[in-house]
Amino acid sequence: MQKKIIATVIFAAISMQSMADDFTDTAKVISSRPIYQTVTGQECYNVPVQTQSSGDRSMGGSILGGIAGALLGSQVGQGSGRVAAGAAGAIAGAITGDRLQNDGNNGSSVAMQQQCREVSKQVVGGYEVHYMYGGHEGVTTMPQQPGNTITVGVTAR
Repeated sequence: MQKKIIATVIFAAISMQSMADDFTDTAKVISSRPIYQTVTGQECYNVPVQTQSSGDRSMGGSILGGIAGALLGSQVGQGSGRVAAGAAGAIAGAITGDRLQNDGNNGSSVAMQQQCREVSKQVVGGYEVHYMYGGHEGVTTMPQQPGNTITVGVTAR
């Protein structure tokens, strides 16, 4: 029975020793500096662009508008006044018919066009941290900027 107790105490002492070997402590930060990385990508935006059509304008609206304008204009006035009113009606009708059929845009329109350019930026990828622990200086890399102290893992030997 006494041998069992001694063996248990020795086993517990060995277990406690291995648990005491690894622990964490606090170290004083001496300095830290950002580590920069270059990130590249595309930046795109839409801009309005004036476009020109091929210049093929339909004449159907002008012809029908001219005929309708001439008929309506000839209903106004008497004698040579009817002829002048018919001519003015034909001109006004032709212009109106052309604008209605061809949207009055003279063959041009505004469209949105995407334009892109390559851009590169410097971003902080982490921090190189110099610290002092137990009279010795150490260096580590951290994802965020540390405060005045950091937690260090210590292994006793």
